[in-house]
Amino acid sequence: MVKIIDARCTWGSKTFSYGEGGMGPLFSWRLEGDCGQKGYEIIVRDRYDRIIWDSGLVLQAVRHNISCPVTFEPCGKFSWTLTCFGTDGSMDAIKGPEFYSGLDHWKAKWVAPDRKRKPLTDSSIPHASSERQKSALDRLDPPVYMRKGVTLEEVPDYAVVYASAHGIYELWVNGISVSDFLAPGYTSYKKRLEYQVYDITPLLKPGKNVIGVVLADGWYTGKIGAVGIGEQYGKENAFLMQIECRYHDGRRDTFCTGQGMKWTEGAWQYADLFVGEYYDAGKKPKGWLEESYSDQNWKAVEVCDFDYKALCLQSIPPVQEQRVYRPEIFVTPKGEMVVDAGETTVGYLSFRLNLKKGQTVSLEYSETLDKEGNFLQNIIGQNKQQTDYYCCAEDGICEWRPRFSYHGYRYVRITGTQDFNPEHYTVHVIGTPLRQTGEFRASDERLNRLHKNILRSQRGNMICIPTDCPQRERTGWTGDIQLYAPTACYEQDVEQFLRHWLEDVQNEQLDDGQIPHIVPYMPSHDIMKPEGTEGVSAAGWSDAAVIVPWRLYEAYGDEAVLKENFPMMLKYMKSVEQRAARIPKEKDSLAPEELKRQKYLWNADFQFGDWLMPSVQMAGESIMDVAWETGEVVATLLYALTTDIMAKVCQILEETDLMQYYRELNKNIRTAFYEEYMNQDGTLKKEYQGIYVLALETGAVPESLRPSAVSRLADLIHKNNDLLDTGFLSVPYLLPVLHANGQKELANRLLFRDECPSWLYEVKMGATTMWEYWNGYAEDGTPNNCSMNHFAFGCVGEYLYRTILGICPSEPGYKKVRIEPDFTCGLHNAEGAFESIWGKISVSWKLTGDTVYLDVVIPPDVEAVIILGEKKKTCGCGTWHIIQRLKRQVQ
Repeated sequence: MVKIIDARCTWGSKTFSYGEGGMGPLFSWRLEGDCGQKGYEIIVRDRYDRIIWDSGLVLQAVRHNISCPVTFEPCGKFSWTLTCFGTDGSMDAIKGPEFYSGLDHWKAKWVAPDRKRKPLTDSSIPHASSERQKSALDRLDPPVYMRKGVTLEEVPDYAVVYASAHGIYELWVNGISVSDFLAPGYTSYKKRLEYQVYDITPLLKPGKNVIGVVLADGWYTGKIGAVGIGEQYGKENAFLMQIECRYHDGRRDTFCTGQGMKWTEGAWQYADLFVGEYYDAGKKPKGWLEESYSDQNWKAVEVCDFDYKALCLQSIPPVQEQRVYRPEIFVTPKGEMVVDAGETTVGYLSFRLNLKKGQTVSLEYSETLDKEGNFLQNIIGQNKQQTDYYCCAEDGICEWRPRFSYHGYRYVRITGTQDFNPEHYTVHVIGTPLRQTGEFRASDERLNRLHKNILRSQRGNMICIPTDCPQRERTGWTGDIQLYAPTACYEQDVEQFLRHWLEDVQNEQLDDGQIPHIVPYMPSHDIMKPEGTEGVSAAGWSDAAVIVPWRLYEAYGDEAVLKENFPMMLKYMKSVEQRAARIPKEKDSLAPEELKRQKYLWNADFQFGDWLMPSVQMAGESIMDVAWETGEVVATLLYALTTDIMAKVCQILEETDLMQYYRELNKNIRTAFYEEYMNQDGTLKKEYQGIYVLALETGAVPESLRPSAVSRLADLIHKNNDLLDTGFLSVPYLLPVLHANGQKELANRLLFRDECPSWLYEVKMGATTMWEYWNGYAEDGTPNNCSMNHFAFGCVGEYLYRTILGICPSEPGYKKVRIEPDFTCGLHNAEGAFESIWGKISVSWKLTGDTVYLDVVIPPDVEAVIILGEKKKTCGCGTWHIIQRLKRQVQ
């Protein structure tokens, strides 16, 4: 029988909208069992249960991103049902999640507090002193309370509120909080500012209703980014709200922000995403959310003449609390009280404590202890305090949690109380709620821990955007996500999340086609540029504009992600071509034949190169040495990678002339690389593991010289005590390149090493997330001053799925899949699954002596080729049990 296991609705891209109402919904579902889908029918209804779209019976097996080609009325609430018809004559039906349409016209006015903010005193030095600055109370401005009364003659049949902010807000209706955490989220505010919609019908009453909001700095005016400078998007925060009411007789009411709204300051002395919050409960305006409260002493808001061009309906799930649990508490050797969350996590700590009036409790968050077990603040730099304060208003039980900040941490140093009862504290883990799609377990518990660490780092860094880390920078570094994207797609359903982020990559693209290193882009990032740097684009980082759409297409099979990003990709590649054609001054006097190839070498710009290469970073040398030493070589290899991807994209989109153009350009780049950077014996002039890996991955090594290059790569690894020395851009390809080029045993040896640098060294040292540096902790337990929660090096997760489990797409989207586990990897057994757009693909294998026992589950409408050594078996949906004796191969 046909069986639906879930149904989802997401908003499509603005670029490919349906009707004049803006974005259109996309419907998706997955099946399980042994019966395929013959067809489907989708029916969409409005809140009156009227059918507004009936797809009719569609005789297709397709069930991913089905578009709805109708114009939705504004301010609407919609439901939908799906009926699937099986190839065996059966049927199944499911009701999908409700969704809302956006506003067609803003009547509301932006409102802001009419105040003078404290002067901005943040340092513009790239690496400002880690010493604590002047008290945050003296430097930061408090959030503001805003209030408005709405009088209703009767309760409407339907009422929704649309809201957004310059800053972040929490919204209450008649004393009930209705808004999302960290709303309106983080986007490229100048080009896209999202608004949220909340159904408030059950909260309204006849007579006066009280709408209250607290507005904090957030990303808009807060101390954000690596440098920690405030006011990146504006000087003051502002709020926008519109309530739409509909009555049974067709009447409509609209209530908006504007004249008549008032504001004041209160309990929050400050609330910054990075610095933390200071809450003085005694200063809270008591009863401010109640009808009887008098706000005569509050001030009138300033009505601002801001436009609405950037506003659009939020199209990814809001940040939410994912789970809560109790921590442990201990006393350090120094006698300090420290809460241990048990893992490096992202969120905040709440408490319920018996306090005295005026008693102040502080909570300082950090990821590490020192080697003696004392609390250590490892996140250094300007405005990185990660400390919350709560001041009690009166004797008794006090409950509190931060509302406008979050932290990346494991340990919390608490002062101001001696309450050691862990039942009085709660760890709150936050994240963008993305469905987990990957599972992995193996006979080596270290790999299981590694997998958990990879997933935990991914979850903690998907806060509105794909961030590099959740504490020091929280920035959308393009390089991190481009190298991690394949693993991200295995672990969670990130399709809409990353398409959403790619819209901001488009927004941030410069007129000349260049792509910044971070998205959303903040002006203070320019401070971090090396002196004399002219260009904005950097290979491996800016290349995300090409690589990430391609990775999404590979994982989810939807050509729309290529179409909606294609103009950006073309514009970017043209800019790279122009910048690569620039000849460095020191090469002006080259011979004509040497000069001719220079335009195919990206060697005239600053490049990060194979960033964080262990042999340099761990030696204590400047990490910029990696950039100077490997920058132009790695940039040229990434240029080969992106032109190859562009040729493939053009072929899919039937851009034949462009396909031929990029094929030829790719060939010229690879030829120029060989002539400039390779020796005739297949060795490289830059003898680094990462450059060999990238040269082999991108096809820059001529086929006749591949054996020599592979042999030399293996030699370099052996000379390094069989340890990796690959940096940021090459490490994703290290194990796959070795595995595909006759070095399977070496690839797996690197995977299982637990000396530094290696993935399992982190596990051995007790890591619960992926580190920024391979040596996050020294052998003696001394921590490095780096982030302990960076997902980038977790890119090895792809190898666990593709090679250890052997789940690999034969075509984009996994309509056809190859199952080819590596039974020789050194494990006794492994099992796991990937929930593709078609359904769950499961693999479980066990090796007993020379006999392998393999179980494979293939979802409906998917064709699989199962490969065991030289034998292949083609099969469709269902469960397949295979027992086979393997031949031992000697390398």
